[in-house]
Amino acid sequence: MKNTEIWKKVISPNEKIIMEFSLGKRYILLLQGVIAIGGIITLIFFWQGSLVFFGLMYFMGWFLKKANAYCLTEKRILVCTGWPSTRLVSVDYDKITDIVVKENFLEKLICNTGDIIINTAGSTKPEIILTHIENPYEIKKKIDQMKDKTPP
Repeated sequence: MKNTEIWKKVISPNEKIIMEFSLGKRYILLLQGVIAIGGIITLIFFWQGSLVFFGLMYFMGWFLKKANAYCLTEKRILVCTGWPSTRLVSVDYDKITDIVVKENFLEKLICNTGDIIINTAGSTKPEIILTHIENPYEIKKKIDQMKDKTPP
């Protein structure tokens, strides 16, 4: 998944993107499946309405990826949420105080996803919460590696 139009607005010319990611694929498929079931039920009773559900199913997959774009650069974490109105959060690795990985049993079992909560110095609540991330421990390892590389 490439969100170059988002990142080129905020990344400096000498900054390198290490990794881009979004919500987990299986999580999105699960949501699309729920919408598809609604479409099938609607098809049985009201055939015209089912077209809306199937259109919504495809739009939802695109929207969820676009509205939840995450990026690790060599200097910081970038989180862009929303579409068409957006919110961008940028946190330098040296400002991160701790990282929490939270995996709900069913979400882990069905979707292989979890949440990553990133706390920073000087903030009383989490600065970044990445929800429904595929393989959250791998992402945490990558953030830890980048954090270790950044000079204090």
